Amino acid sequence: MHLSAEDKAAIGQAIEAAEAKTSGEIFVVVSARTADYRWIMLFYGALVAILVPLILMAFGLNPLTLGSVFTHWQAGGWNIGFGATPADEAATGMVLILALQAILFMLVSALDLQPGIAAKLTPAWIQRQQVHRAARDQFLAHGLHQTTGKTGVLIFVSLAEHKAEIIADAGIYTKVSRTVWREVIGKLVTAARDKKLAHGIILAIEDSATILAEHFPRQDDDVDELPNKVIII
Repeated sequence: MHLSAEDKAAIGQAIEAAEAKTSGEIFVVVSARTADYRWIMLFYGALVAILVPLILMAFGLNPLTLGSVFTHWQAGGWNIGFGATPADEAATGMVLILALQAILFMLVSALDLQPGIAAKLTPAWIQRQQVHRAARDQFLAHGLHQTTGKTGVLIFVSLAEHKAEIIADAGIYTKVSRTVWREVIGKLVTAARDKKLAHGIILAIEDSATILAEHFPRQDDDVDELPNKVIII
């Protein structure tokens, strides 16, 4: 998904039209990705490296005797020993287990080299946290918390995570419940799933304007405090 020049212009016009109805400030940010999630593959690599040897041991593998496989040889029905002591065999077995763990860790971690695989393997609740944190950072970075009357509203969309969020300032949360904003976001996400991202954002802007106009109608002395355009990051 992406926004064309025409989409950006339409969103800017929607913000301008919306703010003609309310003293609230509506701001839109679209992010290509909020995090790279590379660390998740390191976590999975470590998890696999730990669990696989444990599973093998649960099925009868004994690391302390594993080394005997490499210190004895069968030839013509005779056992040929190489003079290794039980301690040598145990040490060899532990080295083999460590080598297996290292190989497993590297193989799983290397999956991160495939574009987008880390994000796909990241649990949804972690992605939601990352999107919320990014939205909050953008809210503060663009000064929405400094608007007159504390009526700033951020519509934040993260394309890679396929998630969106609305953050409203304190002045709005005292009068508008979060359930109302969830419904607004629901329409945006539904439109985005149908490959109509710009349409979904405009719907969210229009719904936000309707909600804000009820509690914060436009005043004659209102000043447009924030740019009426979508920010792409």
